[in-house]
This record gives sequence, C-alpha cells and structure tokens, in this order.
Amino acid sequence: MNTRAVAQPAYSGPPGAVHMKEGQRLQAAGNRAGAAAAYQKAYEAFTSVDDSDGMIAALARKKAVESGAATPAAAAPRAVAAAPRAAAAVARPAAAANAGDLTQPVAGAVNGGRPVGLFFMTRYWIATRSLEKSTYYFAPNGQVYVDPKGFSAAALAALPASSRGSYSVAGNKLTVRWASGQTSSSEVEPQATTFGWDMGIFLAGRPFTSPGQLTGSFEGGNSISTSSGSASAVSSLTFRPDGTYTGGGASSFGGRDADGAKTYSAGSSSSGNSGRWSLNGWLLTLTDAQGHTNRGVAFPVEKNDKTGQVTRFYFDNVAYKRL
Repeated sequence: MNTRAVAQPAYSGPPGAVHMKEGQRLQAAGNRAGAAAAYQKAYEAFTSVDDSDGMIAALARKKAVESGAATPAAAAPRAVAAAPRAAAAVARPAAAANAGDLTQPVAGAVNGGRPVGLFFMTRYWIATRSLEKSTYYFAPNGQVYVDPKGFSAAALAALPASSRGSYSVAGNKLTVRWASGQTSSSEVEPQATTFGWDMGIFLAGRPFTSPGQLTGSFEGGNSISTSSGSASAVSSLTFRPDGTYTGGGASSFGGRDADGAKTYSAGSSSSGNSGRWSLNGWLLTLTDAQGHTNRGVAFPVEKNDKTGQVTRFYFDNVAYKRL
C-alpha cells in the first residue's frame, strides 16, 4: 500500500464561516442531519486554508449535534462546549422506518481492480492527526455515494453534490467525477477484499447476519490535534436483546498558544440517553425517549475469528469497539 505523505484535500466552495452559520441555522431549526453536514463542510473549508481553530470549532459543533446535545455554547474564542440533553425516563417504541429508505445496497467486492458495492474507508490526515472514516457506495450502475443515510433513489439524490458522482476504471486508475464539478483520480491498489485509492484504504463491507450480533456494549470516538488546539469526542452505546438501548458521550476541547502553552479548555458529557433500536439490513435506527430518530448505515468492521462475534462496527462516522 502506498505510504507517501497525505496532502490536504482539494476544496472549492464558500468559506468555513459561511458553512458554520448555515449549520447553526439548521441546528436551531431542529435539522440535525443538515447541521452536521454543514459543519462537515465548514471543517473541510477550514482544513483547506489550514485554519486549525476553525477546524476544531467545526468538528466540535458537528459532534455535539450528532450526539443530540443541546446547541453548544462557546467556552472560549472559537472553542465549543456542548450541554447535555436530558432524556425522558420512559422509552418510546422505535418509529417505523420509511420503507423508501430501506432499499439495500450490494455488499462490497473488488472484481478485476474495479470496486462494486459498499466499502468502509479510512484515511489518515497528518495535518490534524486524525483518522477520517466514511462509507463509500460504488453502485453497480457506475454511481458513487459518500456517507449515504439510506439507499433509496431519493435518499441518494439528496446527498450533497460533493458526495455523489459517477466513477470509472481505466487500466489501474479509478476516476470519480463528482456532481459538484470536481474530479478525483488516482491509481487503484487492489487486494482480495480491500483496495487503496486517493490516500485511503477501502475495506469491503458486509451486512450484519442478524440483529443479535449488535447486542452488548460498545465505545467509539474521533479526535483531531493541531498546533493551536485539539478536540475529541467519545460515545458509548449498549444494545439489549429486548430492543432497548442506552448511550452517552463526552467531549473535550483545548487551545494552545504559539509556545505550546494551554490557553483554554472545555468539555461536556451526557449520559442516560435511552430508547429503542432496530436493525434492518444495513440501516441502524435509534429512537430516543423524546422521539428523535437517528438512522444511519451500520455494518461489522471486525469479527473474532474463533467465535464469530462482532468486535468492531461502524455507524454514523464512528467506529465502535466492543467493551
């Protein structure tokens, strides 16, 4: 696999501050998925200009809105702390998923150097000391989608233009022409169930064989670190056989001056989030006690070879490890 240094991702679009403002608007309107997507774009914009403070603030807000915490308040200039959200004592039954969102994708495979199906992608960014994690779906019809929330035609079409496009393989080169007008092209380094492309490692995805594979307790998180600060977020999930779940999370943020001395720090934690969970093919749905639903792609990443037990799984931009 190619181990050369990772370059900053190409970015063409509005400044990070514009995306941050849009994320705040969507968050205030209760559109958590839209807000998270806006904060992700803000992170990409700040990364393109090496604005480490902006990167930390964007990631902090994204993690806060994904965890269901209340609108974060600034703990210091450009540092964000999220307030925990209280959960009702009695869990409600999980809402029935929209049947139009439950179209199932093809499992990942590499055939003749051409990827088809769903893949788990990891890419390490040296600048932020962070591991990017995403789901890529290379559809059989030649379309590619990044981090889909569902696989119906409507759900895939609703993805941002920078997260959907068409792909082709010529020789050993895979080219993606994104709907945003950008093009990504790089050599494919295929193996049996994985391939390398565009500085990322892609692992072929397979669905859970049964919901029972998810029962148990898991923990996962993300972090970034730059010369001017750092941010990290950890979340936990416990799935019970009766269809109920509990979850919690913690986040911390800090800044440093030019000499490396700490200038501020902030953090938050939440616990007691509970509700019902359901797994339908590739889609995991969490419905909390207040009726808020979080649905995303979930699949095993690692299993115990002897017992067959799932030890790691991916869900909503987080890779969780069994405790």
